[in-house]
Amino acid sequence: MAAVPPFAELAAAPIPALDELALALAVELRPPGSVDVAAALRRLDALADELRGAVAALADPDDVAQQAAACRDVLGDRHRFDGDREQYDHPDNSMLDLVLERRRGLPILLSVVYAETARRAGLPVAGVGLPGHFVVGHFGAEDPILLDPFNHGAEVGADADTRSVRPWATTEIAMRMLNNLVGAYVRRRDLPAAIRAAELRLLLPADDGLRRMLTEELDALEAERE
Repeated sequence: MAAVPPFAELAAAPIPALDELALALAVELRPPGSVDVAAALRRLDALADELRGAVAALADPDDVAQQAAACRDVLGDRHRFDGDREQYDHPDNSMLDLVLERRRGLPILLSVVYAETARRAGLPVAGVGLPGHFVVGHFGAEDPILLDPFNHGAEVGADADTRSVRPWATTEIAMRMLNNLVGAYVRRRDLPAAIRAAELRLLLPADDGLRRMLTEELDALEAERE
């Protein structure tokens, strides 16, 4: 069975692969042997093959708008990746392997699926953190085209706060994923899992102020467990 490097190793790498970091996160937080890394990577490869074929069949394969539409058509329409509105903050919605299997998840994990599928297909798509929401952007032109994976890949309107539109770094995405998980575990009174997710956050790059805040939150969780 395929494996990924440990989360700590990837978190310390200069530019860790997003798919590997997301899967390593899942491995850390789920029972041993429960994350089928190989199957998840095969699913991403297969989706990328479909997207590559869809782009090649476009009237103008180099047209950025058509490429973005192909991402939506393959992932949102054909494979029906969509947001989980019934159990929004369930920890399963933050696990890349399960999101690939169930085709449901949080906005940020669905965005990982879009970004990693597009990367394999040679398209410049990356995650974008907007205020209160996470989407992806096709950065092949001066004005990026934003898609909302939580809403079947629908194009985000022109009223989006363009000051926030930039490709997010892999470790930034992982930090936001772990923030979601800490909250999800706390709400479920699963303090051991919340503490482990909080520990993983401290392995990621952070400025001094953020690191102090994260350390204080971890200390508070550990004190509550005692």
